[in-house]
Amino acid sequence: MLGGKKIKDLKEVREAPPRRVGTFTLGVVLVAAGGGMLAAMFWPQADVRWMFSASPVILILLGIETLLAARGGGRVKYDWLGMFLCFILVGAALSMYAAAWYFANGEYFNASNCSRYADETSYRMDYGWFDGFDSHTFRLEAGDVLEGRVDTYNGWLELEISGEDGNIFCEGTPVNGEQRFDISRGGDYTILVHGRRTSGSFSFLVSRGGAENVLPPGDPEPPEETEDPEAEAPPENGEEPAA
Repeated sequence: MLGGKKIKDLKEVREAPPRRVGTFTLGVVLVAAGGGMLAAMFWPQADVRWMFSASPVILILLGIETLLAARGGGRVKYDWLGMFLCFILVGAALSMYAAAWYFANGEYFNASNCSRYADETSYRMDYGWFDGFDSHTFRLEAGDVLEGRVDTYNGWLELEISGEDGNIFCEGTPVNGEQRFDISRGGDYTILVHGRRTSGSFSFLVSRGGAENVLPPGDPEPPEETEDPEAEAPPENGEEPAA
């Protein structure tokens, strides 16, 4: 009797307490987040947006943890604290995913050592680090010329110029050096620049042209005036020709 009681007591001591669901996933997330922050401190130019892009891994780990515990007969504790922990993990994953989607598809501005100036006739930026979007809109008339220069030292700069009528000069094209765009139809034109981990500068200037000498696209050219070779020359000394 005493031996059986002793063995039973030992089993109760060795038996592990139930583990709350989400604790393993939380540990992995804390380790990954801490490692990413530490890397960002030593390598400030590194792209740490991968941590946001990897946010769905949180949901995958949480699901795997729950499935393995249920399949192996493990004791997983589903109490209010465990449910709250799962809610925090799911909310963090969704928030990080939304931030990653916004960085990939939205308009954001991320630059350092940057100066920017824009008005009705000029748009320029000088940046030591540019990884994001910026834009400026000009009101241009037919005959104007949009001249620019892009100097890229690292990374690359993508340029898109679109008019309110849907006319697009560049569509996400990496550019460098001198740029020139002749405006054939008046309207609002937006310059959208997308820096991809780049350093350098760009400038765009508007040169006003003669709008009255420019025809809208699609209009026929005016006929050239030609002289009729059979036309009679006017009489000299004011005399009328004889009948």
